[in-house]
Amino acid sequence: MSHFPLRLIVFWLAAGAFVDANSAVGNDGVVARLLPETTVGFLEVPEPSVVMARILDHPLSTRIQAMDVFTKATQSKEYRSFLTGRKLFELQIGMDWRPAIEALTAGGIYAAADGATEGLVLLVRAKDEAVMENFRVKILELTRLNGEQKKPDDYRGLSIYKLDKGGAAVVRDWLVVTNNADLGKGVLDRLLDAQVNSDDAEEPVEKADPAGVVGTLSANAEFQRATQMRDPHSQVWAFANLKSLRDAGKAKKFFEGKAENPLAELLAGGIQSTLQQAICVSSNLTLTDDSVQLRISTPWQADWIPEERTYFFGPDGNGKAPALPVVPETLLTLATYRNVSEMWLRAGDLFDEQINDKLAEADSGLSTVFAGRDFGEEILGSFEPQIGIVVARQDFTAVSPVPAIRLPAFALVMTLREPEVMRSELRRTFQSAIGFFNIVGAQNGNPQLEMDMQKSGDVDLITSRYLPLKKDQDSTSAPIIYNFSPSAGFSGSRFVLSSTASLAQQLAAAPVAQSDAGVNTHLMLDAGVLTKTLDDNREQLISQNMMTEGRSREESEASIDLLLEFIRNVKDAGLTLEPKDDQLNLQLKLTVNP
Repeated sequence: MSHFPLRLIVFWLAAGAFVDANSAVGNDGVVARLLPETTVGFLEVPEPSVVMARILDHPLSTRIQAMDVFTKATQSKEYRSFLTGRKLFELQIGMDWRPAIEALTAGGIYAAADGATEGLVLLVRAKDEAVMENFRVKILELTRLNGEQKKPDDYRGLSIYKLDKGGAAVVRDWLVVTNNADLGKGVLDRLLDAQVNSDDAEEPVEKADPAGVVGTLSANAEFQRATQMRDPHSQVWAFANLKSLRDAGKAKKFFEGKAENPLAELLAGGIQSTLQQAICVSSNLTLTDDSVQLRISTPWQADWIPEERTYFFGPDGNGKAPALPVVPETLLTLATYRNVSEMWLRAGDLFDEQINDKLAEADSGLSTVFAGRDFGEEILGSFEPQIGIVVARQDFTAVSPVPAIRLPAFALVMTLREPEVMRSELRRTFQSAIGFFNIVGAQNGNPQLEMDMQKSGDVDLITSRYLPLKKDQDSTSAPIIYNFSPSAGFSGSRFVLSSTASLAQQLAAAPVAQSDAGVNTHLMLDAGVLTKTLDDNREQLISQNMMTEGRSREESEASIDLLLEFIRNVKDAGLTLEPKDDQLNLQLKLTVNP
């Protein structure tokens, strides 16, 4: 019983992770003036009831509650314990839990981390003073008495209630919870002093201009810059002071170190350079009836990107992701601007000695494969910096043998700078690679690849397929290798390197989709196709779950079917990275089915 209020407060804070603010200077700026200027992180949820309604009253919530697994979960000991705690809260507060929380948080939920004290503080504003006083008397005070705690400490006439780690106090319609005494006193002082300063003003506290704005978060330059990146339509807003974190030596390896490997560099090298210069980061979370959208933004300038990383955003930050061909049953697409040739040639400035030694070894071997041509400059340099990756579900209805594990096909799509020069070179290299795979495969007892060449108009294809072993010819549970038929396709300046002949042919001939103008990177996942792909492998997933989790078949079926049912409620998910004007935006969006 003695820990119940703390659990409730933690619940509020968790709820705040799903929502944010219409204005970080919410309540006419009073919240920012309550916090110290040394605040390094801030989160606000000005209208928790709106977020609660959007989540709890959404049709998806109804569908989840109708699932058998949810019904079973409500019968568990943990859920019954939760219901007991909720009922005790309702009895003490004198009303149902939902309207009670709506009244207690009507003025918003706000959380902050302070760099000077390394403390955390949570502020909750109620509908009015009467609601918060009811909470103090019926929850904080009764819990203290039931737990046989000593009389609350007094601070400037306020009762300070001790919690497991920290304390809580009520000031008019505000609840203040903190784990650091100095931080808590500072917030309480500003609340109390604001009241004193407004006593003669005959206006609400939030309309007053409290003394001591200097020294508060509202005067913090990094915070002011972050508020400029706030989306007025978002329901969640958060701020982090990157400058203060860097100055304090926090996450030093991240801010100053090099990427650990080439893949990490390709994915985030330019972002890392931006974070080494940006003074703050701002996050907006928006909930609608059919989507959840998170946008993370930082200040950005093209000249922040060092010369060795111009491969990431392009000259002056103008590198754009390409439009990709459209094919049926596309599971995932990734379109991005990355000048891989430039990155390869700049490896000495980007990676440590160990990685550079490995890259030098790889460069030597690859140059041999390409008849002595320099791999970084002549081979990688023969491609435009726009890169595309396409993943699509495979159709095995007319295929034999059928692998037991049915993987999606995947392909790399690029543009040749001089197609008339590079076509023959890439064709020869691909044929040599197939020959090499056959030699290695024969040594390991794998089936051999049979090559074929096809031409239709401007489309040239070099395809291959594994000749099935006698034991696999009519199998419906053949080895995983039969998912692959490595192939290359050429169409004009378009080059396709694919895991299957079918996808290579489709991508070489397909028209391109309309691209998102201006973005550096765009990723899209189709949840409907993902569901089909997982359903293709349902039996394998069940068997794997039984072995790894030690469950019965019935339990594993329920677990996998729950996963599939959850994904069926999702339409798609996307990510974009875009430098625009004076900021860099990383946006993630999840769309659900109605």
